[in-house]
Amino acid sequence: PSLVIGVDGGTESIRACAFNALTGEAVGKSCAVPYTTSHPHPGWAEQNPDDWWANLGEAVRGCLESLPDGTDETQVKSICVDTTCCSVVALDGESMRPIRPCLLWMDARSAPQTEHILAKCRGDPALAVNCGGDGPLSAEWMTCKALWLKENEPEVWERAGTICEYQDYINYKLTGRMVASSCNAASRWHWHGEECLREPTEADPYPGRPMSLYESLGMPELADKLPQTCLPMASVIGGLTPEASQHLGLPAGLPVTQGGPDAFVGIVGLGCIHPGQLCLITGSSHLHCVITDKPTTAPGTWGAYRGAPLPGINFAEGGQSSTGSIIRWAKALFGGGSETLDYATLDKEAAEIPPGSDGLVALETFQGSRTPKTDALARGAVVGLTLSHTRAHIWRAKMEAVCFGTRACIEALAKAGHGCDEIVIAGGATRSPLWLQMHADVTGKPVVLCQHIDAPLLGCAILASVGAGVHGTVDEAVANMVRTARRIEPQKEVAEAYAKLYTSVYKHLPDAMRPIVHAIAALRGGATSVDTRPSQKPNDLEPVISPSLLAADWSDMRSAIDRCVEAKCNQIHVDIFDGVYLDSPQALTFGPQMVKNLRDYADSASLTDLILDIHLCVDRPLRYVQALADAGSSRIIFQWEAFGSIPSALEMAKAVNEAGMACGISINPKTAEEEIYPLLAQGLVDLVDVLAVEPGFGGQQFQEVALTKLEKLRSWIDTRGAAVKLLVDGGISESTAPRVRAAGADILVAGSFLFGHKQSLKAGVKELKI
Repeated sequence: PSLVIGVDGGTESIRACAFNALTGEAVGKSCAVPYTTSHPHPGWAEQNPDDWWANLGEAVRGCLESLPDGTDETQVKSICVDTTCCSVVALDGESMRPIRPCLLWMDARSAPQTEHILAKCRGDPALAVNCGGDGPLSAEWMTCKALWLKENEPEVWERAGTICEYQDYINYKLTGRMVASSCNAASRWHWHGEECLREPTEADPYPGRPMSLYESLGMPELADKLPQTCLPMASVIGGLTPEASQHLGLPAGLPVTQGGPDAFVGIVGLGCIHPGQLCLITGSSHLHCVITDKPTTAPGTWGAYRGAPLPGINFAEGGQSSTGSIIRWAKALFGGGSETLDYATLDKEAAEIPPGSDGLVALETFQGSRTPKTDALARGAVVGLTLSHTRAHIWRAKMEAVCFGTRACIEALAKAGHGCDEIVIAGGATRSPLWLQMHADVTGKPVVLCQHIDAPLLGCAILASVGAGVHGTVDEAVANMVRTARRIEPQKEVAEAYAKLYTSVYKHLPDAMRPIVHAIAALRGGATSVDTRPSQKPNDLEPVISPSLLAADWSDMRSAIDRCVEAKCNQIHVDIFDGVYLDSPQALTFGPQMVKNLRDYADSASLTDLILDIHLCVDRPLRYVQALADAGSSRIIFQWEAFGSIPSALEMAKAVNEAGMACGISINPKTAEEEIYPLLAQGLVDLVDVLAVEPGFGGQQFQEVALTKLEKLRSWIDTRGAAVKLLVDGGISESTAPRVRAAGADILVAGSFLFGHKQSLKAGVKELKI
């Protein structure tokens, strides 16, 4: 078969995968190669563009090596790349070499520039895409980062002949052509995504560029530094140069197809390319991206971005800050801290409650409101409680609140001219049939699930298939390569009941609660800015100290538990290793029977709140799940390297949750944290164990790479409002504890330091908390 290669340039690694160009089926395996992010100052994030290029070659060659027998690189007809956005690169005007490290998309150093731009340029038509011109403006965007460079590194600014993105730089290295993607330009550069495709003329030398904005900011030269040519996604940029051909192991002249931002290429991968389709990405928060034929803007929405993701259409954005996170919060609350209550049980109970939760209505804005009304001080609420209400009522009311909030965002988008006919959903909410049906019933829209879960890579494959000429249009490619797994229609009578409740009650609740929650914030302290982006500050809460029994006296575990309890440590770390990662007979540790003995002793001593975290580092870990649940485990933390792929890791996480336990994931020091981001986004994992030592033995030296991983994970979690705790395991002492806390750790696992402390375990815990 004809093949195409999709490449996803993510935050932590670059991935490549081959696909059947006709059907969209993956061929062989995806290959990911991690690169390093540096954080020279708090809130800064930089990468070396040379790493992108080097790792792209390794990823593509790894992908080709995985192809089945009888298949080779000669069958590849095109390659397409998506990347993070905006990750800004400054290139020397003569050599086209990077002058400085890239300002990564998450780099927040230009936050002061966002305020300056809004204050100085309010009313400029280019800013209309930022909530109708009201803002906020994100430090991620091109104009903000470019202004920072001009103001803070004038020597770089003067030397830079080209300012571009990760996307543009990689395509330049592949083809020798410097071109921008109109999707990037429309959605993050303040450009007009249709007009920027026109060739410059004497009368209009900068088509689609926001020249009035640049001139007001005193940097009209930015228009000359940014790529002069702009191409839409699915267009052919050019052929692979001989150097690129040799680097990738692909034929010279192979068509390179234009991609775009990873998230928005993912929209294509979900098949959302027609006006009236809304892409709903669910997890700890909800992101709504609606395809529209109207390029209108309005307060309460982001966009519409003209000519994005593809020419002839536009898309606009809305968002909810806390959705899946409040469901996890309620589960933990109802479980009484034992973490044994599962989602299925709560869903089953809630299904017995009628729509409207017998007069109970909730607000989902636990962590502020993004859209349709931006309010960092907004908070959650449950209204209408009586003594007859049960946990099932509250559970259902929370689920309904999220759906009501989604309807509010959809209505704001519709009011701006961006209505939708169906919702294509992905992420954590897809695991709850009750919640899926509720989304359909509350919004009154059909809800669609797709088969392929890696939308960005499939989106690249779709675009590449058009560039290769296998499919004539993106529309045709989507029809052949994206498959629907399920379509859920609204239930007429239920939808009518929800419509009345939404109109008469929920719509009035945010305004009614606003003066109350603002008064509370004034009394106890709270956010003062309408910018709902999470803080980048280090974690300043007192950490949880979790003693590791790996360093205890194995012959007297009861005494070890008593010492932990005396130190007020109610979260115990139990390592179960079978030697799979270490070629040593000393690597064998505990099993389910030991866990049962620990739980029995805790129960006999009335230690009902004792949390047993089981770090499971074994061969075929699935076979231990039920045995560990029966033994009394609170959480299983499984080793990512035991699986190495998202589908198999999801199977493990689902099994752990269904067995009534919380689920965590652990990564070795050499593993790039970006590998697990797709898993975290599914909402099944509530903890990441960042190993600062090799698994298996206590008393090892702390590995500095753990600090960088913690910072990156903390940024990823906070940016998305994810309900995921960060645990660091290994090498914890009085000297390393403050550093891992500053990097963002919530939980510190310590073994040798605590059980070998010269005074007492209790004294050691106190030292770690200082």
